[in-house]
Amino acid sequence: MEQHGGLPEAGKLGAAFDPRSRLYRDPFNELVVFVISAVGAGVLVPTLLTVLSAILGWKLDFVPFVLLSVALELGLIFGHLRPVMRPAERLGWALLWGFTAAALGAAFWELTYIQLL
Repeated sequence: MEQHGGLPEAGKLGAAFDPRSRLYRDPFNELVVFVISAVGAGVLVPTLLTVLSAILGWKLDFVPFVLLSVALELGLIFGHLRPVMRPAERLGWALLWGFTAAALGAAFWELTYIQLL
């Protein structure tokens, strides 16, 4: 099945993870960015920070953990996925996922990170 732009769904999903391409607005790409943002903020970034802390012997305090969670999440969205947005949309998306990454990072630090390290 082909969407506009001539790319089949599987090709569009592969293009979402290709750092050489930008994600243009359509319902499928918006859903991809939303899901990756949610998984990144809720699972990927905090788990990565916990594993790195365990391997390197760090014990991050609350504020650095939360700030790193926000920075890595925004780096994932705007550095790797690179969705095409107008400036106001970029600001709104950054505020939404910055706050979400901070809240989920704080919860992860309290419920998991300090228990493991």
